Amino acid sequence: MLGGLNDILPEPISEESEKILLELLKRKMKSASRVSVELLRAMEARFGPEAREVARDMVFGQRPEQRRQVGPPEEDLREFTADLEKNCVGTHRWERVIDEPGRVGYFFTQCLWAEIYRELGEPDLGLYFCAGDEPSVNAYNSKLGFLRTKVKMTGDEVCDHIFYVKDQDNGR
Repeated sequence: MLGGLNDILPEPISEESEKILLELLKRKMKSASRVSVELLRAMEARFGPEAREVARDMVFGQRPEQRRQVGPPEEDLREFTADLEKNCVGTHRWERVIDEPGRVGYFFTQCLWAEIYRELGEPDLGLYFCAGDEPSVNAYNSKLGFLRTKVKMTGDEVCDHIFYVKDQDNGR
């Protein structure tokens, strides 16, 4: 299982130290997330349910800027997933379940965002974080695709992510 802090640290730390650091990280993430939850709820109380729709439309309508230096799709797929793994260390735990030239797949077994937003009673708001996955991979290289059928934020045991080169069997 990947995603521990020792995956990126130059010197290994003990399991106890890692646990302490990850608990601190989660407390800070939860504190910041609580602000977004309270803000959305205050907006809803004042403006009604349309406030939630406006927030959702804003998030789901955003498109990251296309990356200018696009390379061969298979190489970009490797670069994208390597960056993804680096960025998920500490907040996620995962297993790489597909490792093919044109497809890389994961089971994310832990996601601090899902834990936090579920604890705060706002998994729908937490899904806003998930909304950026597909646009991000498409912005990295438009010849790359993304498939997800399970989401921890909605109660599934894992999030499954498959990143693939589009002209190669659509990720399946």
